[in-house]
Amino acid sequence: MEKVKSISELNKGLCSFIKQRYFSPFKIDGKKTSLNQYANACNLAPSTISKINSVKGYNIPVSTIYTITEFEETSLEVFFKDFFANFIPELASKK
Repeated sequence: MEKVKSISELNKGLCSFIKQRYFSPFKIDGKKTSLNQYANACNLAPSTISKINSVKGYNIPVSTIYTITEFEETSLEVFFKDFFANFIPELASKK
């Protein structure tokens, strides 16, 4: 199994994946919305959403990922399967 080169790389990958999957564009019930409205709907601080959107990445807690996936009606299992399939394809193919 190939290891991730650094925790920083892993966090940037998670943030990039979340941004692509859920934040481009922000949507509530299928309708485009603002970052602030999305953050409020998710029960997260707008600054947390901004950190995830940052180019530098963010040391994202699992609890934040859970909050987003719950709001998006996706399980953590599906989220991480999709993340590993897209971010680290070698890991997905070896399972």
